[in-house]
Amino acid sequence: MAESLRRLVNSNIFSLLHDKLVRWNSTYLLNTCDDNVSRCCEILELTSRTQSQLFALLNLTASEGGAYGGCDAIKSHLLPWLGAGGFSASGGLTTTSSLKLLAEATDKERQIMLMKSEYEAQLSELEHDLNKSQNEKHDLHLALEDSKLKIESERSKSLDEAIVSEEGTRRIRERLQDAEDELRRYKMRVGVLDEYDEQVQRMRDELIALKEEKALLTGRMDYISTLPPAISSKMSGNSDVVQRVRQANLVTRFSHMFTEERMDAMDILRNHCEDHEMNQRIIMACVKESFRCSQLAFQQYRTKVRSTLQLTHDGLETLDQAVQNYINRNGQLLDVHSIIQEVLSSLNHHPTIAYPPVVDFKILITFIRELVKTAWNMAALPSPLEVSVCREAELFDDLKYRRSFDSEYSAPLVNHYIWPALLDHSGKVLLKGEAVTRRGASLGSPRRSRSPTRNLTPSRSRSPSPSRRSNGALTPSLTGSYLS
Repeated sequence: MAESLRRLVNSNIFSLLHDKLVRWNSTYLLNTCDDNVSRCCEILELTSRTQSQLFALLNLTASEGGAYGGCDAIKSHLLPWLGAGGFSASGGLTTTSSLKLLAEATDKERQIMLMKSEYEAQLSELEHDLNKSQNEKHDLHLALEDSKLKIESERSKSLDEAIVSEEGTRRIRERLQDAEDELRRYKMRVGVLDEYDEQVQRMRDELIALKEEKALLTGRMDYISTLPPAISSKMSGNSDVVQRVRQANLVTRFSHMFTEERMDAMDILRNHCEDHEMNQRIIMACVKESFRCSQLAFQQYRTKVRSTLQLTHDGLETLDQAVQNYINRNGQLLDVHSIIQEVLSSLNHHPTIAYPPVVDFKILITFIRELVKTAWNMAALPSPLEVSVCREAELFDDLKYRRSFDSEYSAPLVNHYIWPALLDHSGKVLLKGEAVTRRGASLGSPRRSRSPTRNLTPSRSRSPSPSRRSNGALTPSLTGSYLS
């Protein structure tokens, strides 16, 4: 059977049939009717011969499977085709339909062949890439083996060299240990010398600070100009020395007044009034009014000094420097009584504090006098110190104030202030104040005024001093008390 199939393939009968059909199609219009019929008969004869050979192959193929070989295929393919009139052109399909089906089958076979060829091409390309990758892998494996051999050889050489140089390394380590011990001993000696130098320098600085303070207290300002160059180079001028020494003393004094003298004043007020909150408000009002009146009086004094020195000023220093140098030497507060009277008058007309009519604010005159002196000295500094501005029912600022022990720590607003914060000329906080925070502080308590039945003493009801005019000048009666 295989030999018969091979002979049929080698005969190229289908190619011959296709060539005859092509030639007949090309000459169909030129041929006569007899020629065309003759050509068709030749093609039918060739087709019948091909079919007879195919039926012979079908018989041989079926006989190889035994008595029932190929029964399923004959039943499913050949018998339905024969029953439908496979040999006749009128078996349910027209000539055009049958040709169309043949064309579609041919196209499908052609597409299958193309897909098969593409698949084979891709498969060959993948095989080529695989072979190339395997070659590269083999090359890398060889390179890795060479690298391992080189590393092993170098490692063996290093071990040999380490064994040879072990004795030298041990000697170097011994020398290094000796050098480290010697360096440690030198460092201990240097550290002792550094500590001695630091102690000497610290003692020298303390001695210089004590001399400066002594010079300021005794009024010998010429000492500052006789300092050694190395020390005077650290100072920017006489004002810096005065500021540094006097500011430290005033900050300490202000803190002492809060811790001790304020408590003494509270004890005095407690003997006349049991309202603890009102007593705290009165103390705060005393501090604020004392600083306000003292600063106002100092500005008038400074204006008077400036107008006096302007007439005779001549030198390298500016007029402002001359005025400040004069205040540093002769700026002591002498007219304390007038400022105290101004403070008492302000307290009597204060809108938020009230006190029994029979009680006079003069009971706090000692406390007020110390506040006035401190405020005057702070205002007389080259860079003055000030107290913070305090307003009730504002947000609590923990950078400037601390809460009192009886405050509500969850309350964000200030009910009233106990003591103001101390600030330098740039607004930096030197000492924190103290405030009381309560819930509902934003609602505010009714503004308390002085009792209308309270009779003012002559000292409280007097008109403002004529010496304090609107333009800030002093009368001749007080000029001598300020400039003496």
